[in-house]
Amino acid sequence: MIYITGDIHREQDIHKINPREFEAGNTLTENDYVIICGDFGCVWDGGDGDRFWLNWLESLPWNTLFIDGNHENFDVLKQYPVVEYKGGKAREIRSNIFHLLRGEVYTIDGATFFTFGGAYSHDIQYRTEHVNWWKDELPTYYEVKNALHNLEAHDWKVDYVLSHDVYESHPFSKRYEVSLSPYGEGYVDIHSFLETIKKKLCYKEWFCGHYHGDFIYEQKHRCITLFNRVVLLDQLEDFLVDFETI
Repeated sequence: MIYITGDIHREQDIHKINPREFEAGNTLTENDYVIICGDFGCVWDGGDGDRFWLNWLESLPWNTLFIDGNHENFDVLKQYPVVEYKGGKAREIRSNIFHLLRGEVYTIDGATFFTFGGAYSHDIQYRTEHVNWWKDELPTYYEVKNALHNLEAHDWKVDYVLSHDVYESHPFSKRYEVSLSPYGEGYVDIHSFLETIKKKLCYKEWFCGHYHGDFIYEQKHRCITLFNRVVLLDQLEDFLVDFETI
């Protein structure tokens, strides 16, 4: 089984995947997955805080997978090894914890997932580079090229898309005023790139995080924003009945 949720921000919101609250977690096994749509946050200080939370996650029976958000320590994250995983490349954080990289396509429990983490931080002015903010929260030209290459190899067809931020035509992309100016050369507007993907890619559902709520936005296909809920992919409609439609 595959469960998907939004940001956990380490100790701030990780309670939602604690089996004491996430009751389904009590019956999951090593063959099951919980996927987090960015702002994982459990790789943050490179020290005791990380070890505590990663030890706890590793003790759980399922596999924890995550894409990166904008609130990640990319300096520490990049220290973990890149391995082959489920048909793509991923960073192995622990034996059952993997960082799903930008632009990769994975086959998990029989379904294909295109992953593209990253997002704009709208509070850059209150953050310090390499302390609590990193330019790498936005994609590079290399990551965009890798994504296009992998999608071409899959004939532009996947089952699901996992991102942290949203595409340009989504109403949330205009929620905050953002600019590429703090990032410098080599970085790409993630809203624009995801819009390019959306227009060409054949997919069933798009999942994202970042906006701290549970919402459905529907154009040709749905985009499901997750935060409070942990949804079961195989029974998705049952979990969406009280989501807010925007």
